[in-house]
Amino acid sequence: MKILVTLGGTREPIDNVRSITNTSTGRLGSLIVNELSRDERADEIFVICPDNAVRPDCEKARIIRADSSFCAAERIKEISENYRIDAVIHSMAVSDYTAAAVFTADELDCELKKAGEGGIQKALAVLSEKPRESKISSALSSPMILLKQTPKIIGSLRGLFPDAVIVGFKLLSNVSREELFDTARRLLISNNCDLVLANDSSTIHGEEHTGFLLDKDECIGTFFTKQEIARGVAFAVLQRAEVRT
Repeated sequence: MKILVTLGGTREPIDNVRSITNTSTGRLGSLIVNELSRDERADEIFVICPDNAVRPDCEKARIIRADSSFCAAERIKEISENYRIDAVIHSMAVSDYTAAAVFTADELDCELKKAGEGGIQKALAVLSEKPRESKISSALSSPMILLKQTPKIIGSLRGLFPDAVIVGFKLLSNVSREELFDTARRLLISNNCDLVLANDSSTIHGEEHTGFLLDKDECIGTFFTKQEIARGVAFAVLQRAEVRT
């Protein structure tokens, strides 16, 4: 079997030295890769991750660097075009937003005065078309960052890998189990995944990490550490992928 795992948190560039990122380290994803590698059914594991992510410690892992959401999407597409993938485990914490433009209050005020009837939307559109500076000056007073949404990578996976077992991840914070499960299943159904790992950030403390592995009908596994999650996800994926091969 060939398996694709994404892990870590993306970094979205503001300029060539600054970025927007999140707190994901990639440790859980790397543990999943290590567990997969112990099974002889997993021949090759493609690992897409940013440069600063925790890397898996196994010979089967083929590391492919992707720091931004755009780069990760491109690497995933390239793999889909060149390999038959049996399972995709999308644990990467993809940033929801990336920088569209950086400007000052004076620049915004100037464009608003020019915009007339178009108002704020016209002014922001003009500012978004400004060439991006390679490095924003540290002397710039109160720069403003305009954000735009990044494409949802998970929504592209079924189209790229129609026959693969696909696992998504859903992280919420301080919600009821009912809300967590409902939200996770909506993600599973809307993106045509086979499984989703639902977890709440309030339960994550070092290696302690409560996670629930769900399919569209039920919770098939409850785990209380990162290592337990890794074993549970690897086992479920390999079992389901074997049935399809």
